[in-house]
Amino acid sequence: MWIRAVRELYRGGINVEFLMEQEDYLRYIIESTNYLAELTVEPEGFHPHRFVLFEALDKRKGPLQKPYFYFDEKDSSMENILENLNKGISYMMESTE
Repeated sequence: MWIRAVRELYRGGINVEFLMEQEDYLRYIIESTNYLAELTVEPEGFHPHRFVLFEALDKRKGPLQKPYFYFDEKDSSMENILENLNKGISYMMESTE
């Protein structure tokens, strides 16, 4: 599973809290030194993403900030989704240096 590989790869750099792991719904909080992110994977429904939503906020900034975010769309491939999730994690890690 992608989130477990990321947790292992960035051990010491990020903390992953597993809020919900069910067959059809996954929700994680991912925290680095300067960022707090949420990853949600859920069935299609009444929300702006198809299955995947990733949002990260800079803990050094106030509440009125634009988050770093990614959400998949109808034509998103698994490769595209994983590539964008990896970009989100890289963003969180690069911004802490």
